[in-house]
Amino acid sequence: MLDELPWLKNKKGQQVLTAMLLAGVILAVSTSAYLWGTEILEKSRDQREFQRMEKLIRDINENIKEIARRGGRYEMEIDLPGDAELEIEDGPLGSLDNVTLSFQTTGRLMAEGRDITIVGTPGTEDPITRDPDVIVGRAEGRDNHYNIEFNLYYKNMTVEGEPDNRIGIDSTGRNSIRGERTTMIIERSEERDINGFTVNVVELRIL
Repeated sequence: MLDELPWLKNKKGQQVLTAMLLAGVILAVSTSAYLWGTEILEKSRDQREFQRMEKLIRDINENIKEIARRGGRYEMEIDLPGDAELEIEDGPLGSLDNVTLSFQTTGRLMAEGRDITIVGTPGTEDPITRDPDVIVGRAEGRDNHYNIEFNLYYKNMTVEGEPDNRIGIDSTGRNSIRGERTTMIIERSEERDINGFTVNVVELRIL
């Protein structure tokens, strides 16, 4: 008979609602640990470092795109842990330049030994209606110790299959740094015509 009392039914309803809310919070917290299919659970310090490095490569990308679009000059702080390295690959004319950020971490990873797309769609060419930037991540290692690599590059953009434009990168300072805190200057340079593409050149200078 007690189960039929209205106040007891309400109490049970509140318990069910509370349990559902707690389950939702737990799911949200767990989901936040997943990054492009990667799960890092063992050390919160490494998880934070992973997120910090991902944010860094995303910030570099956004600043390069903004300078390529609007011109001007921007100074951004680069702060790398001791095992991290940032490299600027300024290839020959016509090649797809790229920026690579690599570092080490510990944890249990679900995605290993293959490229995982973080931004954009991989490839060398896309219609002008899409975004030109691509960031892929890759993890290699064993026994919970992994080397993580983020690679950023920009595709050739076409209009009805014909060459149109792309973002090109020129390295005017150091090509790589490891485990240090410094400044990178991102600055718009002149346009160039390469293989029919108008190349919006962005200079990267590591001080």
